[in-house]
Amino acid sequence: MSVYEEYLNDSLSRLRTVLDDSGTRPILFVGSGISRRYLKSPDWVGLLEKMIEINPKIEMPIGYYAQNANNDYPKVGSALIDDYHKYAWEVYKSDIFMPQLYQQSYQKSIFFKYKIGEYLNDLMNQFSLDGHDYQEEIELIKQLNPHAIITTNYDALLESLFPHFNVIIGQQVIKRKEATNIGHILKIHGSSDKPSEIVISSEDYEEFHQKQKYLIAKLITYFIEHPVIFLGYSLQDSNVKSILSDISEIVTGNPDDIVNNLWFIEWNKDVMDTAYKPPVDKIVDLGYGKSIRLNYILVDSFNEVFTNLYQETNVEINKLRDLQNNIYNIVKSKTIADLEVDMISIEKFSSEEELSKLLGIKEHSQLENVGKKINLAGIGLIADPQQLITMYPMRLSQVAEKLGFSYWYAVDKMIKELKTKTDFDIKGNNNIYHIDIGINQAEHRYSMEMIKLMQDIMSGSSYTVIVDDSGTKKKFEGDGGIPL
Repeated sequence: MSVYEEYLNDSLSRLRTVLDDSGTRPILFVGSGISRRYLKSPDWVGLLEKMIEINPKIEMPIGYYAQNANNDYPKVGSALIDDYHKYAWEVYKSDIFMPQLYQQSYQKSIFFKYKIGEYLNDLMNQFSLDGHDYQEEIELIKQLNPHAIITTNYDALLESLFPHFNVIIGQQVIKRKEATNIGHILKIHGSSDKPSEIVISSEDYEEFHQKQKYLIAKLITYFIEHPVIFLGYSLQDSNVKSILSDISEIVTGNPDDIVNNLWFIEWNKDVMDTAYKPPVDKIVDLGYGKSIRLNYILVDSFNEVFTNLYQETNVEINKLRDLQNNIYNIVKSKTIADLEVDMISIEKFSSEEELSKLLGIKEHSQLENVGKKINLAGIGLIADPQQLITMYPMRLSQVAEKLGFSYWYAVDKMIKELKTKTDFDIKGNNNIYHIDIGINQAEHRYSMEMIKLMQDIMSGSSYTVIVDDSGTKKKFEGDGGIPL
């Protein structure tokens, strides 16, 4: 195995562990690089150039506008809005623009944004999976079942790849209560199908940043409870840095600590040198003396990333979304008579297994294939799947909850600190505290003994660790508790 292959395998293994420990589905945060790769759309500057090209009244190239705006491209967008507004009214008797766009209810930016939407929709109409250069990648990403997708892209590529997801555009992300539920694509910078919501000018960005605090407040559970996977962005992307700046104080207390659930996947256009080992994390300078440290993976193909992000489910995302909405209606209802939704006709389920299939829960019968036989100190050989589940009932997120933490990675940090101090790796093998019951991929679970050990460590008192199957115990002196 080459140096790079070993790096990639180790990085993806860590990512899989994070997915498992969180007990949740990931959030995909998708940028323009994905659209450029699969839709062959231009980057932001290229889009502005294209808009200059298709306007016959504009004589100056992008360089002229960039110089006038001191390379502030939202200002370039503002200048092109003025040019398109003038152009539209010069040809208002033609069919170049839709007649309704001339209504006073629209802002003058609508003509420019309409042409952006028209151009991107034309690209989507040309999109075909058959014979695509990245057909395998696209097939893999279509199989993913994320909790939600956030994007700053305008085009409709993600809607086509995830047809069962509902789309929420622009300010509606803030206004609609269901925006953070499972099965949504959140187009925070607008959409080609709704051009008036597109964020592209200085004025648009000023308004967006004024409301960004409300957006972050709405999405904060994403960044706390779910693994967040950034795809198609540069680490220098101003949109990403702005959002990370708002969440940095909440998700991390120390900028030197890696935020376990934030992962930045960067694509390298050249085939990776097999002898090269890229960094496993990156520090992002957020300005004003702030920074954040993210997990980082450099790839020349997304195939392995998408394969490892896959989470099996027995039920379609749209059905889970409907179920979530219906449960919400039940919870908020004061009486049975107040129920807004006839959720599930329970009578039609003849067994718990049928209901479990609907919910995407593994049944005991499925666990028969686990094939785990472990010898635990003081317990003996255990092979029964149900016994394993009973002894190890918790994911790491549930351990964290029982210990009083809001975030699962607080416990993950304690595990790493314990390994540093005692050389005992709880997650490195099956033991009285932890077991991996995964078949094709890791699925970590934890026992009540894990709770007791963590409580002892947190108290700062001395604690005893059972370090192997033979029951060997090692005592360690407390040091005021492992700092979090």
